[in-house]
Amino acid sequence: METMTLEDVCNVLKITKATARNRLSQGLPMPPSFKVGRSRLFLKTEFYLWIAQQVKPKADPSQH
Repeated sequence: METMTLEDVCNVLKITKATARNRLSQGLPMPPSFKVGRSRLFLKTEFYLWIAQQVKPKADPSQH
């Protein structure tokens, strides 16, 4: 079970830690996470699954 830190997630999402913390505190969409002590961790598999769910496939113009 591999984990990612908040900093790791921010690097992939290209956002600052402050933005990530704001999104978490405001209940805005962010990957599932949990706290261990004062650290927020993300399961790597859950993080990439969440990313995949955020991507909406484009309509295939050949099907019209």
